[in-house]
Order: sequence, then C-alpha cells, then structure tokens
Amino acid sequence: MGMKRRSREIQRTNERLIHVGHKLLMVACTEADRWFVDRALAAGLDVRLLVCFEDVQHKLRAWYPDRVLVVSAHKASVTEAVRAEAFDAALVCELGDPIRTALVVQALRDASVPRVMVISRQSARAPLYLRSGAHDVLCADDRDHLWAAFVNGMSVQEPAS
Repeated sequence: MGMKRRSREIQRTNERLIHVGHKLLMVACTEADRWFVDRALAAGLDVRLLVCFEDVQHKLRAWYPDRVLVVSAHKASVTEAVRAEAFDAALVCELGDPIRTALVVQALRDASVPRVMVISRQSARAPLYLRSGAHDVLCADDRDHLWAAFVNGMSVQEPAS
C-alpha cells in the first residue's frame, strides 16, 4: 500500500509540473481514447482534439464541442493548422489504420510540435511511428501505465530533431 501511495503522489506531482502552460493536441477517436482526453483535462492541460477524418467528426464534436480543431485530411492542411496553433506537445492515440496514424504523426512533426507521442497497443508498430517522427511510442495494456509514461515523457524536455 505504501509503495502504491507513493507512486500516486509522484504521478500527481508530475502532472502538476506538466500542465502549467502546456497546450496539448490530441488525436483520439474511440470511446477508449476518451479516458486519456478526460485525464489530460483533469490534469489541467489545455487540450484540443485534431479532427481530420469525417468519420469521427460528429462524435468528437458531441463529446468535446469546444475543443475540436477541424482540418481537412490533407497533410499540408494539417501541418499548417497545427503550426498556427503552436502546441507544446501532441498525444496520438493510435487510429485503426497504422498508415493513417503514421501520416498524422508525420504532419505533426512537420508542424514543429516539440513533443509527439503515440499510444499503441502493438509494440511492433513502434518503429513505423518513430520513423514518421514520433519522439516516443508508448505501449502497454494498462491505461494507468500508459498515462504515467505520458506524464513522464512530458516532463522530459528535448529539442525536436
């Protein structure tokens, strides 16, 4: 119990460190992804959701009406819109299609987002996302572990290459 409590205290401290002034872009399209969006909002991050695929636009507008950034599904459009918003970081919850995910990651990196992280259930896809420009690919079955890894990654400052 003591160890688990200490771990939660450290996580809360890290969350306080990351949220001050951080503008986070998220790509989250499924019901399961909502947990990460809600967690980021609860941590005090200024969250915006990238919507560039029509098949999820209605759902995301219903879930988070004031937090969507709607852009056409063209790499140049996404890059331009994201660059104009000057996000501090991006968290991409893997889309159903790994190629779509890689293209979104590439557009975010081209937009000079300083920290791009991908959450994936498939560790075999990590090299694809890293080659596409992700700084980190977080793989785990437990969403609490994924969130902790995200928080830890956000507290690491490294320049974009």
